[in-house]
Amino acid sequence: MKLCAVSLVAAALVFSSLGAATLDHHPNWKSDRLPDLYYEVLARAVDRETGLQAADGRFRSRLPAPGDDESSWRAISMQFIYAPALLYASSHPANPLCGDSKALEMALKAGDYLATCITENGEVVPLINGKPTNPLDTHRTLYCWTEAYGLLRDHLGKRRSEIWHSALKRAGEELVRDLTPRIDRPRYNSPFLGYSPNHFGLRATTIWRMGMVLEVPGWVSLTTGPVRRFTREVKPGGYWAEHDGPTMNYDYLNTTVAALNWHYTSDPAAWVAMQANTDFHLHWCTPDGVDIHTVDQRNRSHFGVSASWGLFTFCHFPEGRRFARFKLLAALGDGDDPLAALGLSALARIAQDLHYHSDGPEAPIPQEAHSYRHLLDRPAVVKKQGPWVYSISALVSPERPLSQFYLDRTAPVSLWHSSCRHIIAGGNSKGQPELATFAVRRGDSGWSSLPLDALLRGSEQADTLCVAHEGFSLRLAIHPEGASAATVWADMQATYDRSGDSCFLNLPLILHPGRELTAGNGKKYTLGREKIVLKAADCGGKLTHNGWTVSLPPDARFVWPFYTYTPYGDVRVPENLGAAVGVLSVPLDGQADETSVRFTVESAVDR
Repeated sequence: MKLCAVSLVAAALVFSSLGAATLDHHPNWKSDRLPDLYYEVLARAVDRETGLQAADGRFRSRLPAPGDDESSWRAISMQFIYAPALLYASSHPANPLCGDSKALEMALKAGDYLATCITENGEVVPLINGKPTNPLDTHRTLYCWTEAYGLLRDHLGKRRSEIWHSALKRAGEELVRDLTPRIDRPRYNSPFLGYSPNHFGLRATTIWRMGMVLEVPGWVSLTTGPVRRFTREVKPGGYWAEHDGPTMNYDYLNTTVAALNWHYTSDPAAWVAMQANTDFHLHWCTPDGVDIHTVDQRNRSHFGVSASWGLFTFCHFPEGRRFARFKLLAALGDGDDPLAALGLSALARIAQDLHYHSDGPEAPIPQEAHSYRHLLDRPAVVKKQGPWVYSISALVSPERPLSQFYLDRTAPVSLWHSSCRHIIAGGNSKGQPELATFAVRRGDSGWSSLPLDALLRGSEQADTLCVAHEGFSLRLAIHPEGASAATVWADMQATYDRSGDSCFLNLPLILHPGRELTAGNGKKYTLGREKIVLKAADCGGKLTHNGWTVSLPPDARFVWPFYTYTPYGDVRVPENLGAAVGVLSVPLDGQADETSVRFTVESAVDR
């Protein structure tokens, strides 16, 4: 038996799981409920954007420096038109910008610019000084512009109203041409649609709302059926499947379809979908507001907080209202600048959350509970026990080597503590067996990292992951032991003689670039681009970082930085330190081998 003991020294700053400093007494935001907080955040964002909006009406996050190439500007920033339009039109007592002339002027300039971007055949071609820029996902901007047009229709004047209406209608006709061939596909998921379902759902609801606002009844009738059908494709676990299972980030986009469906039709299926989706997001989120990505087949977590799309889905339920406010405050962080914290596109969707907010009382959320255990409809579990949160995923999916967008499911695990936040985490990857929880290096130097099968068995007391590879099997469990300790236990069994093969338990450790990693022998390493490869004997058997210490077994190996796969951009594994992890790899040799990895936290509070 090997023993790999990990002790975590509590960081100097102890993070509350949901203490008074966030939900009840935030230093920069006075509103202690929704929708008042939405108004406060959006009003401050509009005020700060006033000095940044370009003369042609474009929204910018900063003033360009001399020599800046603005061709990288993206038209989805124009979604922000929703915010000043809504604030100008809303008479809610918490809105400080009702009837504000600067808010109206901001929205009018933005809409006038967008009208110039719509060609005669309905294509969206955003220009800067006559040069085309990135038009990706402009259907999102068309939705927000449509809502702004509906809010400001009586304040546009006849000429401007005609120009906006004509441009929106041309763009809508182009969207209809794109959507119509996909309406009767057998399933509304990626393999059948040819793109992610969020693109279909957002296009459908955009045409739907355009039909309502622009008074084109044919568009409403065309999309009412697909919107209802999309709503019903929610899985029992409360998510919409992109390909095979959840995608945390994109699910926030998908749920807006059900919420708009409920708002405009009171479709009973929409209520069921919203309730299930709220339950899903409530539980797959750590107490610092970060989504748990172990079940995500599209994205690895970079540990930012998603808080914009879909919050108005949650606000139909008491616990969902509190969760939405918690997520927004977590995303805002310690600062007072919503533009810097969230960005223009996210703030546009906060405007949607406000526009369709359903008010009422709040109720406690799982992040505040001492403990909970939540199972997906697929083999995956998340459990909170005191300050600990762990997740284990046994989802197995067919490999899709020709698609850059779908990650390999390699049975990831995560571990979080209120004092240190994420310790082990990262989610799935693609073509990177070194990140697989259990990987086999074959005698011919090839890898087996995609499980043949995996299953999860457990109860309130414990959960066990079982993973099978050709010739080997692994059992893994995570056991929190009060507030100050947790043990990761793994047991490898060889099902028949596979001499020449080597097995590994891999743990991606969350390290912070620019900070120090200290070895047990006292040597310090600054975490940067310089590669660090350490064996246990090289570092005194221990490594310390960010308040935690890992004691290495004799044959363990540590590597930093290990750059992770991304499906976006031109490079699949960019040298992005912000997404890098440190990999602790523990060999599992022989016919049977058992490993225990123990984490301890000093001065932990069992909350």
